[in-house]
Amino acid sequence: MSPFHSHPTRTAPWPNEHLSAPWMLWGLVLPLIVYAVRAISIVTQPDIPFDTLHTYLPLARQWMENASALMQNPESLKVAPGTVVYMALAGADPTTIKASNLAISLAAITLVFDAARRIGGNLAGAAAAWLFVLPPMLLEAGMVLMGEPPLVFLVALWLWACAYAVGPVPGPRAQRWQWGAVALGGLALGAATLTRATYMYWLPFAALAFFIASRVLPTGYRTATMRIAAAHLIALALVGAYMARQDVVFFKPIIATGSGAARYLGSNPVLFGYEPPYFGLSHDQGTVTDDIPHLSLEGDRRLGTVARAMLQDIPVPRLLEMYVQKLGAVLFFSRAHLNGHAMNERGWRVILVLLAGLGLWGGRRHPMVWLLAGAAAYQAAIHTLVLYNPRYSVSALDLLLVGLAAQGVALLWRPRPLRAAVLAGSIAVLAAAIAVGAYHQKNSRPLMPDLRLAPHSIRLQQAEANTITTQGWDQDPFSANARMVSGKASLEWVPSQFHMGYSSILRLAMPQFEGKCQRLWIHYKPPSGGTRSILVRLRGLRSGQDITWGTAPLLPADPAGRLVMEFECKPGTRMQLGELGLYDASFGRFYRQEALRHAP
Repeated sequence: MSPFHSHPTRTAPWPNEHLSAPWMLWGLVLPLIVYAVRAISIVTQPDIPFDTLHTYLPLARQWMENASALMQNPESLKVAPGTVVYMALAGADPTTIKASNLAISLAAITLVFDAARRIGGNLAGAAAAWLFVLPPMLLEAGMVLMGEPPLVFLVALWLWACAYAVGPVPGPRAQRWQWGAVALGGLALGAATLTRATYMYWLPFAALAFFIASRVLPTGYRTATMRIAAAHLIALALVGAYMARQDVVFFKPIIATGSGAARYLGSNPVLFGYEPPYFGLSHDQGTVTDDIPHLSLEGDRRLGTVARAMLQDIPVPRLLEMYVQKLGAVLFFSRAHLNGHAMNERGWRVILVLLAGLGLWGGRRHPMVWLLAGAAAYQAAIHTLVLYNPRYSVSALDLLLVGLAAQGVALLWRPRPLRAAVLAGSIAVLAAAIAVGAYHQKNSRPLMPDLRLAPHSIRLQQAEANTITTQGWDQDPFSANARMVSGKASLEWVPSQFHMGYSSILRLAMPQFEGKCQRLWIHYKPPSGGTRSILVRLRGLRSGQDITWGTAPLLPADPAGRLVMEFECKPGTRMQLGELGLYDASFGRFYRQEALRHAP
């Protein structure tokens, strides 16, 4: 039977396939074993993430000691409560949390398997389980000592409950069980939103959209869409009640702070809205908040105010350029952190997105496919507006894409004339897309801060000609288009003192460039010894592109030190160099007064 077989005007296209032992074994049990085995290497790692060590675990211990007192303390606003409660239930013990992460991740795989099976049949269920297990994204998200494991589990529970609520359920009490699933799905989505608040705006939108669908669609869809709407209303009521409580206690209807920092860092056009460490910079929110913690109510307010002021000053074309760049990173990850393998996170995400597109087309008559596609589009859009981090993209998108991609696999396998040719063509398209992604990663322009996009450029220091010496060119590259004699050349900058900071960018203008370069080493050599170095990848460098990179890894800097830039390029490469200097990549200092002026 086809997964999506029914005529839309008669009945909704629910599959009704029996779950046999072979499908259970190969489609679920084996993926569970593979996931558990792969998780061992992560479970045994002793490292604890910074945010977990300094925020989540301390708050979890406070919750265990006196939950009521913590919920009256503004400290509780630092993060959404879901992860804190989850870690507290595990005793705030990293080992126990890791074991819990493995347990709920295995449960999430089971839920995703059954949800996809109820939407598209047994093959879709098996595909969902394997697409959850094989790529590295959900494996890492499910095991990391942060908020991702409970979030992924709760989203999986929400999707399964909705799939159960709208599909065929045998037995005399089927309707009662399905309305129970509606309540469970609503509670799960509400808890997921209280674990990470990104679904907050989705709740009223989806509730309204599915309610309207229940009134205008053919009869076969009305009950299903009404149940999905009801689940979202339950989630909205739960989240709304919590926010109302926060308004009473803290005078602000808020789940957690952090949106101000996310919007401030995500609005920096020089860094394309990326996390600053990807470019050798430190987080600079302190330039706005002074000594006030950025996760406090006042710190969050200041950062939000500055973010709005920054966005207003950015010309619309540059703003759109930044958002397009960031949307591409949210969907397909950024070369800023990808390794060089074709089947890295980008390769797997390409597969998921293409199969998800097929699944959306093949399952376009199924309300659960509408739910998956709508939620994925919403999450991609909302994460484009804040700072980019691959961890946020994975927890927001991958589970939804897995659900859709599983339906795409079921569609490709559906009996049809020339099925073998269709499968071969699909595999060829997937391989070509992966190859295009790998080619772009290796040959596109190196991703570096672009100071030309700054609404306000602050130069900290400019190198004088008598402070620079060069080696490895046939003539002075600062005065002519010089040729590299061999594959290596260097310049040394020795000013009277350096004005480097954790948010400063080293800029070397390069108006002319012909050839190929692989990498650049930036060394800082203080008089006391102990050289500190940065590696900047230059593959794909084009003429007219400045070389820019953050100096945070070089600090603390001795004012009397030396800065050496060593190029590794193809022999004969020609380049003409321009200004060498240091610039401030932080706009917080410029906009700080804007934030203070709007203080209540």
